[in-house]
Amino acid sequence: MRPPGAERGGRPVTWSSWLRGEDYYFEGLLIWLDADTKIRELSGGSKSLDDFARLFFGIDNGSYVTRTYTFDDLVAALNAVQTYDWKSFFRKRVYQLAPQAPDEGITHGGYRLAYSDTPPEWYKHADLPGSYAWFTTSLGFSSKPDGELGNVFWDSPAFKAGMTPDMHLEAVNGKAFSLNVLRDAIMDAEKNTSPIKLLVKRGNQFQTIEIDYHGGLRYPKLSRVEGAPDRLDAILAPK
Repeated sequence: MRPPGAERGGRPVTWSSWLRGEDYYFEGLLIWLDADTKIRELSGGSKSLDDFARLFFGIDNGSYVTRTYTFDDLVAALNAVQTYDWKSFFRKRVYQLAPQAPDEGITHGGYRLAYSDTPPEWYKHADLPGSYAWFTTSLGFSSKPDGELGNVFWDSPAFKAGMTPDMHLEAVNGKAFSLNVLRDAIMDAEKNTSPIKLLVKRGNQFQTIEIDYHGGLRYPKLSRVEGAPDRLDAILAPK
């Protein structure tokens, strides 16, 4: 999702997590990952999306003349690499609505999406001044180290409790706010039934918001599926 101040068509928008920003680009990557794993599966590992890319894009090398194409051209090129019902494959994933992002490429790649209370190494950069730490998959908002809120994600626990992006975090369960204090509170809530109490400020008004959440920090990670072909490893391997 896009950060505060996100724009659509040059115009600022609010509640971008409900409208969606430009995360369809990332969803498109997941669709093509699914296509790659499907080609590898059907060909027994002898072909991949690289073969399609060479065939489809490797034309008129060195030319700057624009070459347009149609959906049928795309399907024909994929079938030239590996026969499959690619027309239905893309129509389902591009034109039909779904309740969640397409993750078949991950599962067909030998992994599954899992969650953990332990942040990945790269995530530690989120605590830098001016950067947003993301609690997207837990409470449902992002925050700077000083308590400035970013997005409050639509239909998240924070959203349902009444939090809005114009609030500022002041304290967590009676302790002065810091990102680590908030993380500790989320982890402690896994062990009890008490709501997480956030003291927030909007303008000159203070308010305590209680969030009845007990699901942990839920940092996303990929977990290996034992016995499944490790196609994702092959895709990410150096060329």
